[in-house]
Amino acid sequence: MDDKVVKVHPLTRLQRLGLAVLLVLAAFLIGGAIFIWSGIYNIAANRDHLTITTWLITILRDQSITGAAQDVDVPDLSDAGLVALGAQHYLTGCADCHGTPGEPNNPVFTSMLPRPPDLTDAARNYPASELYTIVHNGLKYSGMPAWPAPERSDEVWALIAFIEALNAQGPEFYTDMLAGLSRPALSKPGTMPDGIETCTRCHGDDQSGPIDELVPRLSGQSHDYLKRALEEYRAETRASGFMAPIAHGMSDAEIEDLATYYAALGSPETAEPDGGEEFEEGQNIVLHGIPEADVPACVTCHLGANAQFPRLEGQSAAYLMGQLQVWRHGLRDDTGYGAIMAAIARRLTPQQIEAVSTYLASLPAPQPVAEDEP
Repeated sequence: MDDKVVKVHPLTRLQRLGLAVLLVLAAFLIGGAIFIWSGIYNIAANRDHLTITTWLITILRDQSITGAAQDVDVPDLSDAGLVALGAQHYLTGCADCHGTPGEPNNPVFTSMLPRPPDLTDAARNYPASELYTIVHNGLKYSGMPAWPAPERSDEVWALIAFIEALNAQGPEFYTDMLAGLSRPALSKPGTMPDGIETCTRCHGDDQSGPIDELVPRLSGQSHDYLKRALEEYRAETRASGFMAPIAHGMSDAEIEDLATYYAALGSPETAEPDGGEEFEEGQNIVLHGIPEADVPACVTCHLGANAQFPRLEGQSAAYLMGQLQVWRHGLRDDTGYGAIMAAIARRLTPQQIEAVSTYLASLPAPQPVAEDEP
């Protein structure tokens, strides 16, 4: 039998290039695996990353933030009340890590890697849409948490408004604002629960209203409603990135004391009704509902008839409209009471929501019933 000669064809230039690339990739994979499993890379927080590692992480972070912020619509952030509300949340939710603007931070947090930055210059590095993306979503492997109630994206803008104002006016602005917002204890000695100043800074007291129109007035609300609301915030069944962290640390006794305190407070006088078509439409819905749309009269539950429902008289129109929009979008329907309001809010048109809110805001704020009254 004749032996056959097998000819081996040489590799083409493209094939040689492909083989070389595969060998290089294999070397990188093997070398990377050895590097990872050896534990030679120091991940201790007291040692900085390699320069190339820091560069790669920074590029990845900023490109991710920019991409996620593309569809974010930035509202008007110039309202002073919105800025003040953001400053108060910064005090309770952000200052522990980021420190007081312009002052040295706690050494515990300066020892973190990455170190929480002083936010005085944050708006210079990121536009409002990107700041919103960072605060709302948080950042992996940085210690920066996401907003505690991710569905309540509406709350995040107060903090962004504050950060932008801080950047524009400097660190002294924060200190001056907190000094101007501090409120003295107005209650009789021994009647004010510990820590109530945290609540009055935003919600007001019997001598002053809430810090912003987006914040509800608690004075004169029923004890039962206030207690239930705080318990729902604590259980995270009622979503709020502002309230959930505060309620989380409250005991049953503290919730009881706080509900008792605010239920006993009177409220400052509210503006007189302006009249007009919008006022009349809102009045009609509040008193009679919209039978053809299966919308019950607001007065049935919300003007003092049921202690489990909030009193809406004297609340700001902006707050009422904001809450109805939250319900319309299904962001507060996790509780039984919330599900009721979500269904009703979806049956209201934007015009009807504005009319109802305007009318309720014009009514006298609720006053507590004196102990000697029936």
